[in-house]
Amino acid sequence: MINTTLFGAAPDGAPVTVYDLVCAGAHVRVMDYGATILGIEVPDTLGNVADIVLGFDHLDGYFDNPACYGGTIGPSANRTDNGQVEIDGTVYQMTRNDGPKKTNNLHTDLEHGLHKRVWDANVDEITNTVSFTCKLRDGELGLPGNRCFTVTYSLQAGPTGAAELTCTQHCVTDADTFVNMTNHSYFNLAGHDSGTILDQVAMIDAEAFLPQREDNVSSGEVRPVAGTPFDFRVPKKLGRDIDANDEQLKIAHGFDHCFCLDGFAPDAGPRHALCLQDLSSGRTLDIFVTAPGAHLYTGNWLDDTNAKNGADYKPRDGVAFEPEFWPDNNHHADWAHPVCSPDRPFSSTIVYRFSTVR
Repeated sequence: MINTTLFGAAPDGAPVTVYDLVCAGAHVRVMDYGATILGIEVPDTLGNVADIVLGFDHLDGYFDNPACYGGTIGPSANRTDNGQVEIDGTVYQMTRNDGPKKTNNLHTDLEHGLHKRVWDANVDEITNTVSFTCKLRDGELGLPGNRCFTVTYSLQAGPTGAAELTCTQHCVTDADTFVNMTNHSYFNLAGHDSGTILDQVAMIDAEAFLPQREDNVSSGEVRPVAGTPFDFRVPKKLGRDIDANDEQLKIAHGFDHCFCLDGFAPDAGPRHALCLQDLSSGRTLDIFVTAPGAHLYTGNWLDDTNAKNGADYKPRDGVAFEPEFWPDNNHHADWAHPVCSPDRPFSSTIVYRFSTVR
């Protein structure tokens, strides 16, 4: 049974509800404000349960939320040069809200984006699924088309018996438009309030990554990870190379880069992208995606006091892995582009698999 709880009211007075999904030893909480993941509780090798997602206990923590904890980001995730995208020869302008001179765009709109809206909800008890729907008018948030976004969260036991949370993001439109959605959850497999994630071990299925300009927008280069601190093809601790003498790490104060994931093919099913392990607890997170890339962010600027359970979050206390089309792809003709047109909806799937290793 999917339980629901009133969480409070949004700034416009609309009620906000939390939905609890339970299966295969995992407990997932999501809410209709921002189609947000609030918490994921899973056991360690000894059966001790911890919430491994950073966030807040109270709804008002999500009203500001510059870290975008758990939120659905869109229509355009990550950074866009000059905040502009071109569609069918017409240039569309999103708000300029990022960069040293605020000339670029980050996550569409930090005040009014999809993560700052109350979505309609529908519960399917049979499939243990909650679906959220949000509509945008033509021109709203700077982009064309009357659009309907849907995000579904489904918690099931996977083929191995491990709990799997599947997040599907979908958009239909009545005009060609730009959509590049992601989820912005931060993980700490030792527990959200356990401090640094630098001892957790990551493996990323990527032969290349995207370097950034000084303003954190993609430079246009696709750089091999071989011989760089960005090589996670063999498991290593997140902190092993994070402070290396590398110009890209200095620009971002750590990892804050899109990895070009291996094996992308349009319309293909989810493929493995990341394995993250906390060796002390044995908790393991495997992420499978359909997107061509994923942004690894080691929480370099986290700074929140009195968060969930009274925790204080500091830099590098959580790690986000955000599946997406490569950021600023609209300005690079040879990169894969997200398709969203009346005859071809946008769709992206993320599967989070939770297990333990001894």
